[in-house]
Amino acid sequence: MNASGLVRAVFVVLLSLYPLIVYFGIRHLPVSFFALVLLALLMLRFGLIRPAERRFMLPLLLGLAVFAAAAALTGSQALLLAYPVLVNLGLCALFALSLRDGEPLLLRVARARGMEITEHAPPYLRRLTTIWAVFFALNAVVAFVTIHLSIGVWAVYNGLVSYILVGLLVVGEVLYRRHYKRRMGV
Repeated sequence: MNASGLVRAVFVVLLSLYPLIVYFGIRHLPVSFFALVLLALLMLRFGLIRPAERRFMLPLLLGLAVFAAAAALTGSQALLLAYPVLVNLGLCALFALSLRDGEPLLLRVARARGMEITEHAPPYLRRLTTIWAVFFALNAVVAFVTIHLSIGVWAVYNGLVSYILVGLLVVGEVLYRRHYKRRMGV
């Protein structure tokens, strides 16, 4: 892994741990501190956008940065806790809009990685892109509900359960893909 890849991985880990960091730190530091840290991380992430990612990552990162700035200015805990909702809505939009554009996001990713694209891949990846869009929409709804529950419930769902659900979806897709490939003779 090169230095850029390592820095990207560190950002992913830090942003993934965001709910747990907020949960443990909010008792000791003001909401605005965490919003500013989030804003700083997002701004640093801007510098790591690959040219191939710009089209879809830039609007998402800009939207999240505006949100983080608003949370910092207002000191609103509800805004701070809404970050996972916005991330899920942004990802839902990325996946769903790619379906409308005619080339599903996962097909673009497969092509960008130089993967072999058989005639069975586009319909399969279209369905899979749809599944991810629906998943992110549902996850946004649950993340929104957790804002109105305790901060402990918010942290556990957004910092653990949602990642477990992502993992289960990935594992389920890998298992189904094997079955699908056998069925299609690929």
